[in-house]
Order: sequence, then structure tokens, then C-alpha cells
Amino acid sequence: MSTSVATWIAGRRPPAVMPLERWIGPEDQEPEALVPTLTGLARAALDAALSLPGHQREGAFHLLAADALFTYACEAALEAEDAEEALRNILDRASER
Repeated sequence: MSTSVATWIAGRRPPAVMPLERWIGPEDQEPEALVPTLTGLARAALDAALSLPGHQREGAFHLLAADALFTYACEAALEAEDAEEALRNILDRASER
């Protein structure tokens, strides 16, 4: 069984406050890979925000997307078999330099 990240996010309530398709893509993901996939997408959005100093509006959208995707990664982590380890991995990835 597989689910796309976009489908999983669409099923969350309350819904996302901004469209995230630009940062997600259409790939199908195994349910077990949902947390690392969301975390990777969030980290990519954060890196994009950090790469745009002086471009405040564009960088802000990347930062908002990173926030939303990290939040969804945390929600997915809480459904994991080892939620504590999954959350720790998200924090490690979020704090990479």
C-alpha cells in the first residue's frame, strides 16, 4: 500500500493554510517513508529560504512551507511505531547546517 504525500496532507484537519504542491511533488511514498520524506521536503524548503537573503517575500514562502512540512512530519512521527525516535530524527535533520 502506498500513499502520496499530497494525499496524506489533504486528509489532515485543519487543512494546510497555503498550497504546498510546489514543495511536494507527485511521488508516491510508502507509509513507512512518510516521516523522512516530509522531513526532507521541509529541509529543502528551509534551505531554499536560507539561500534567498534579501529576497524577503520569496524566502518567506519557503520558510512558511518548511514550517508546515516540519509540522506535518511531526504529526506523522506521532503515528510511527517509535514516535520518540522519529521526532528525534526530525530535529536532527532540521538542525543540519
